Amino acid sequence: MKLQLRYLLVFAFLCFFSVSFAQRKKEIPQTTRLLFVLDASGSMNSAWEGDTRINIARQILSDMIDSIANVPYVEVAMRVYGHQYNFKQKNCQDSKLEVAFGSRNNNQIRTMLDGLQPKGTTPIAYSLEQATKDFPNDGKDTRNVIVMITDGIEACDGDPCAISRGLQQKGIFLKPFIVGMGIEPKYAKGFECMGRFFNAKSSRQFKGFLQEVVKQTLGKTTVTVELLDERNQPREANVHMAFIDQATDKARYNIVHFRDKGGKTDELDIDAIPTYDLIVYTTPPVLKKNVEIIGGRHNVIKVATPQGQLNIVQNGSLDYSTGHSAIVQKQGNHEILVNQQVNEPHNYLIGNYRVEVLTRPTTVFENVRVNQGKTTTLNVKRPGVVTILNKLSGYGSIYVVKSDGSEDWVMNLPEKGIPRTNFALQPGRYRFVFRSSEANDSSYSKSVFFNLSEGGAFTLDILRL
Repeated sequence: MKLQLRYLLVFAFLCFFSVSFAQRKKEIPQTTRLLFVLDASGSMNSAWEGDTRINIARQILSDMIDSIANVPYVEVAMRVYGHQYNFKQKNCQDSKLEVAFGSRNNNQIRTMLDGLQPKGTTPIAYSLEQATKDFPNDGKDTRNVIVMITDGIEACDGDPCAISRGLQQKGIFLKPFIVGMGIEPKYAKGFECMGRFFNAKSSRQFKGFLQEVVKQTLGKTTVTVELLDERNQPREANVHMAFIDQATDKARYNIVHFRDKGGKTDELDIDAIPTYDLIVYTTPPVLKKNVEIIGGRHNVIKVATPQGQLNIVQNGSLDYSTGHSAIVQKQGNHEILVNQQVNEPHNYLIGNYRVEVLTRPTTVFENVRVNQGKTTTLNVKRPGVVTILNKLSGYGSIYVVKSDGSEDWVMNLPEKGIPRTNFALQPGRYRFVFRSSEANDSSYSKSVFFNLSEGGAFTLDILRL
């Protein structure tokens, strides 16, 4: 019977594994939607390298869209601005989705481009805003990407940077690509705040930039995060990390770093389009800002995270009635990094720390050095136990007597008399002060000194003070 049950459990496990594996294989890949936003304002008729800008853009763009027509899980659309109204009319709403999203719609796009006649103004901000309506809300899991092609700057008093940031924050589309056609360098900053900007100085460079955009958008992108020790060697591992999308300020990837037995770090599939802040959750955390990942290639990100271990050891710590921990701070910094549990080692970046163990009274260690790959051990003395016998209500306090004779308050007793109370205290010399609630004035206060040894015990009977 036991053997049959064992076979049944194994069979069930294999069935579950097979079903789970099959489900993973059947997952539908994410669809990438590429919206090209093309400048067809009057300036696109101007000469560039023996031809006009529009003719160069028309041919290169058509060929490129033909090349991706059969790529699975890719949909393309085309919005054009500046092509419906004459420049003198300065129509700042001259922007239209000419070809809606679809797969294998390259011939439709080519036909539209062949008949395109530039003539109007340059409403870049308005076109970006209208682009939000171009991406279908059909429930598909998609990456929405905008590629803008232009030879000029915003001409309608709009703010393309603010529009772009706002729509990225809402998750409407990812960080746009902007490919300029001979734009004056002084205007570059106005596009860099919108997205990732390429400025072509020639038709050949324009073609290369468009190919690079497609490669970054559709190519296989992998990332390795190398966590370096103090010798800049990739040795650290098993640390939590998060890639934070700067546009949304949300974690797009939250993972635990992995390194195999041979010391090789695994490769991550990361969307290359957003710009990230990488947080490595060491103690304290390490932040690497403005991490730009190049799409269609393998990227290596190096972060210095040299670590050692701190272990706070105390025998008999369970004598304390509440959770027993230590406050750890960087030396000279009041910010609390972590409440470390006693007798539970924790990793820290190498450096000096202040450790305040929440014994009674607290035990403080200054300038505790954590070294690379080593464990620093702090030994805290085992507490003793004070037993207080009390049938009177009143006000009692315990003070620790320091080596210079001064005293620090440690704790108060409950005002309502409790017949028998046990308190764990660190070894040392103490003063106990008590006044009954029925006493007429403070002169009835009584005090007594007592010593407590490590692991020892002392009994105070208030009626005998």
